[in-house]
Amino acid sequence: MLSRTAQGLYWMSRYVERAENVARLLDAGRRMEGLPGSDDFAHSEWASIIIAAGCEETFGEDKLEKADRETVTHHLAFDRENPSSIFSCIEAARENARAMRGAITKEVWTAINSTWSEARSKSMEDMAEGKYADFIDWVLAFSFHFRGAVNGTLLRDERLAFINLGKNIERADATARLLDVKYNVLLPRADEVGQGLDLMQWQQILRASNALLAFRHIYHEATTPPRVVDLLVLNRQFPRSLRFSYEAICNDLRDVGLFTRAQRNGLAKAERLLNDMSQLSALEIIDKGLHEWLTEMIVETNQLGIELADAYGFFEPVKADTPEPDELEGTASNSEQLQHQN
Repeated sequence: MLSRTAQGLYWMSRYVERAENVARLLDAGRRMEGLPGSDDFAHSEWASIIIAAGCEETFGEDKLEKADRETVTHHLAFDRENPSSIFSCIEAARENARAMRGAITKEVWTAINSTWSEARSKSMEDMAEGKYADFIDWVLAFSFHFRGAVNGTLLRDERLAFINLGKNIERADATARLLDVKYNVLLPRADEVGQGLDLMQWQQILRASNALLAFRHIYHEATTPPRVVDLLVLNRQFPRSLRFSYEAICNDLRDVGLFTRAQRNGLAKAERLLNDMSQLSALEIIDKGLHEWLTEMIVETNQLGIELADAYGFFEPVKADTPEPDELEGTASNSEQLQHQN
């Protein structure tokens, strides 16, 4: 497969996954804000969403202290100057898909193109009180539609392997960020650990991860930080856990093919991170410092993405051969988006 094709499929998938994950972060902020007794955390909740999304620079670090629902929602949902906003991600996914039309099916293209057409009509009015959850559900439905089209229509070859690789690298990064929302910024005082608001915040993290039902099926007990960490980090059955994602990354790399030393080194690094993770318990991770451990995993995951891009020759930006100006207006190039991602 040409590197250009591999890059387009990989980033198409990453941007779809990122749109979903940014929506989950916004959902976490919405849920945290709605908890009883959360007024004291109003600004830190929304600032935590910006920090977890890695968008402090584009949002403006000087504005973090005044972050609120409206400013954070606009920046993460609709801001075209933010390459990780939901709108920018859908647009970038479409740009990559359009350039790779010959490598994807009609169903995959339709899932992205129809969503992009609808996204252009969305605005902050769609995030008003009573509509916020509907917008989040719309973004999640787009991602589910895309994944269904991919899994239901594409051959099981290296094209699918690169699509899955992009999804799983992005998901590993996002799960660590979502979990860090609670622990890094909303960490309660010592006398509040295990109390009502603390436990409700952990439950909202599970809800935003679509993990609450899985938690109840597996643990049959009250929500506790070690159990949440066990599910979102170490569980091999939950499809959004870090361990599940890293096992999938290793399998994806084997499916793609390991023809050079750099490619084999990429697999070796992913296997090392997976092995290190599997040797720990949830309590050991918390004892090490959950925020510090998650931060390290975020850095390692993004570094792995950079090394794999280099190993498989993702150098030139992907552009459609005959771009339509009205379609691409306001869209950053893939090279610019790559720089912002890392």
